[in-house]
Amino acid sequence: MTFLDFFAGIGTIRIGFEQAGWTCNGHVEWDKFAQASYNAMHDIKDGEFCGWDIRAVRADELPRSDLWTFGAPCQDFSIAGKRKGMDGERSSLVNEIFRLVEETPEENRPTWLLYENVKGMLSSNGGWDFLGILLEMDRLGYDVEWQLLNSKHFCVPQNRERVFTLGHLRGRGGRKVFPISGTDGQGGVSVKIVAHRNGYRRNTQTFSPTGITESLDTAQGGGRGHHVIISNRIRKLTPRETWRLQGIPDHYFDKAKAVNSDSQLYKQAGNACTVNVMYEIAKRMIHD
Repeated sequence: MTFLDFFAGIGTIRIGFEQAGWTCNGHVEWDKFAQASYNAMHDIKDGEFCGWDIRAVRADELPRSDLWTFGAPCQDFSIAGKRKGMDGERSSLVNEIFRLVEETPEENRPTWLLYENVKGMLSSNGGWDFLGILLEMDRLGYDVEWQLLNSKHFCVPQNRERVFTLGHLRGRGGRKVFPISGTDGQGGVSVKIVAHRNGYRRNTQTFSPTGITESLDTAQGGGRGHHVIISNRIRKLTPRETWRLQGIPDHYFDKAKAVNSDSQLYKQAGNACTVNVMYEIAKRMIHD
């Protein structure tokens, strides 16, 4: 089973899918720092498609694949942003995926489309943005299912809710993939905030090492990022620890650390998908 990795970031969707036995045919990522980590982390084969700007990609360039995965930038859907939704410059880039599907002859279209985004997508513009995405997939010939999944139910200590929308191309259907119940792990442990650093209530919170953290963000700006109490001493999570919260094996982190600064490594962890979640989805799909 093969897939294309759009809006790839550092490639955590790729890690989860490859762990489940899938093969990546190519990726697209515009951020030069994320691209540097991606290239260092993954075994990029000769001839694998590599794109930079999704707006410049043509359908006839893309290798035929069973699945397209994509998580267009979430800032315009996030409750922490201005919530421009599909009118925003970044989140509207998902329309480029739909353009590429439409430009692809029906016999060469992917069997599945897998779209990941923040929980705020469900309420963006009163829910009309999400409905628009569902209707667009339907127009292109895909029957759609979706589920809100939390990383804390997949053996990582992070309370991270994300919406996964899966389109099945009509005529090549199969059994449903969702709902997925999770693998529990730390799911029964609650978020334990024990302090707020410097009086701020968000992104400088201090967490108990016996609980789980709230969702990682990109930790951009002074003093941002999660903190933890170790031996009653408050310290910021290290970049390696934030990558571990996303289920990323250390050997991938070591490769990325060789080509990027700590600031970029924090940002990349915050933008990543949780590997454990992607693996469970991929495992269900390969047995479809």
